[in-house]
Amino acid sequence: MTIDKNSPIPVYYQLKEDIKNKINIGVWKVGQCIDSERELSENYGVSRMTVRQALGELVQEGILVREKGKGTFVCEPKVKQRDIMSFSEIVKKSGRESETSILEFERIHTPESMQELLPFDEVYKINRLRIVEGEVIANEIIHIPCDYCGYMDMELLKGSFYELLKTFGYVIDHSEAALQAIIMDDSYKKLFNVNEAVPLIKSYSKNLTSDGKLLFIEESIYRSDKYVLEVNIYRREGKIR
Repeated sequence: MTIDKNSPIPVYYQLKEDIKNKINIGVWKVGQCIDSERELSENYGVSRMTVRQALGELVQEGILVREKGKGTFVCEPKVKQRDIMSFSEIVKKSGRESETSILEFERIHTPESMQELLPFDEVYKINRLRIVEGEVIANEIIHIPCDYCGYMDMELLKGSFYELLKTFGYVIDHSEAALQAIIMDDSYKKLFNVNEAVPLIKSYSKNLTSDGKLLFIEESIYRSDKYVLEVNIYRREGKIR
């Protein structure tokens, strides 16, 4: 690609997009070292500072990783969540295939710790593993009042839970979540089917409809080396009176 220095599109951005394109078409594969800053500078006819800016943004986006003394390498793609989306939808948008393994699906008395939030006698407990291209990425445990649900079975729960809720007339408007890092122990190694410890992040979320109705509580654990949750934080300006 020739960089158009007369274009209104910044030079570093043109370079960044071409590097991304080369990765997408397989010129540089996952785990492979891309050209050095010097080589990129000479090949594209741009300054080293421009190259550094393009690579810096690609590192921030999780597309590349720098290894001191070795070079810059292509990262394995991560599942990224930015907005309220089902896991199935997120993975599909990334161009990959997902599958779900149901560990538990049962009707239980509402756990005491949830009774204030979910004041119902019984809830469904749904425990699922979310798998992407053969690797367990997440473990999700959902509690939803039985009164809110129509017919469900294990086969239906292998798909998008958000889409299933739509058949009951519910759409999730927003989620209130708390996140924390956790240490992988032997039980998690078994759950995620790994031999070595990998970083994990735990999410506890309350999922609500547009009218503020708490629909279900979800406790999820994700492999944070495979999954990225991007959070946008806004300051709400108070009304001037």
